[in-house]
Amino acid sequence: MKRNRIIYGILWILSLVGISFFGGTVSYGIFITLTFLPLVLLIYLLSVYVFFHIFQQIDNKNLVAGRMVPFYFTLMNEYHFGFCSIKIRFYSSFSDISGLDDDTEYELLPKTGIKKYTQLVCRYRGEYEVGIKTVEITDFLKLIRIRYKNREPLRVYVKPDLVDLTKIESLDLSQTMYKNSLVNPVEPDIEVRKYQTGDDIRMINWKASARSGELLVRKMTASEREGVSILMDTKRYSENMAEYLPLENKLLELTIALAYFFVRKNIPVHVFYLDSVLHEADVDALDGFDAFYENISAVAFQKENDEEKLMAAACDHRGLFNCRSAFMVLHEWNAAVDGTARLLRENNIFTVACIVEDNSETAVHGEDIPGFKLFSIGTHQDIREAGI
Repeated sequence: MKRNRIIYGILWILSLVGISFFGGTVSYGIFITLTFLPLVLLIYLLSVYVFFHIFQQIDNKNLVAGRMVPFYFTLMNEYHFGFCSIKIRFYSSFSDISGLDDDTEYELLPKTGIKKYTQLVCRYRGEYEVGIKTVEITDFLKLIRIRYKNREPLRVYVKPDLVDLTKIESLDLSQTMYKNSLVNPVEPDIEVRKYQTGDDIRMINWKASARSGELLVRKMTASEREGVSILMDTKRYSENMAEYLPLENKLLELTIALAYFFVRKNIPVHVFYLDSVLHEADVDALDGFDAFYENISAVAFQKENDEEKLMAAACDHRGLFNCRSAFMVLHEWNAAVDGTARLLRENNIFTVACIVEDNSETAVHGEDIPGFKLFSIGTHQDIREAGI
């Protein structure tokens, strides 16, 4: 295009020289033609802008991060003249379109269209626009180019992916069984009953069974809980979508993956998070996991939900100390987090902290706490390869 503009400029100057030194009908005709040519081309491009339409479609606007879905779009010329050069550019910050290039030029004959079938994948949880972002139209002589934003953007709501963890190396499942704590002490005299087919073998009281000569299981009371607690950070650390979307997506993805791992092993999960006030999301069986997943996927991140408030509210909640193990899914390590980790360990609760960040220096914190493990996970790292 730059070369064509230079050529046009040279021709216009030569036509101006022609009418200045030679005059005549031909010289003036060439000068007037070259002078008004950009206006004619501009009128043509305005016609393209009015009569060119884009139709894009996706099967479902509720998507899951990392999952490919069919994506269709049609470029339609509803004018009496052909459109010579049309380029479409896609949203690429948070989503990908497979098999298509932004540099592809499309030519449309009058009253015709081009339909494309491809696939779309969204990278992060959140609500944002995908598909065709801008349109670029150029005239026949490639002198003028107009770029404008797609007038009918496609907005989707994306949920975090459900990652299936095969194992958690940092935690022995026996650590999720009942343990004594200062906040939730074990009564010296535990009620037991005879073992029945289908009872959880983890509930067998081996000492009482040895004394009686038959298998006895501990009776569960309404105040008892077992399983895993998860403290999830819900603070928004930036106003820039490119910064906060990957972080929030990974925090939710990791929380859901941990919960899914334990629920599949019949271990109850209790997730604590801030949404102005402290909320608790519980799941103890696979048949309730879908509702739990939808609940966690819709959690709102706010800049007011800082970790200090989360730690203070969670420590005041007795349910946190009724667990056998605890996971902390956070973005930052600070004094409040350190204090909570130590308090959990004082109550004989095995604790694992997962810091979602792209700076591995956090791994040096908390190493002096017995019964505590800390991991750093990148915002784009596969959690199955993080060694949790």
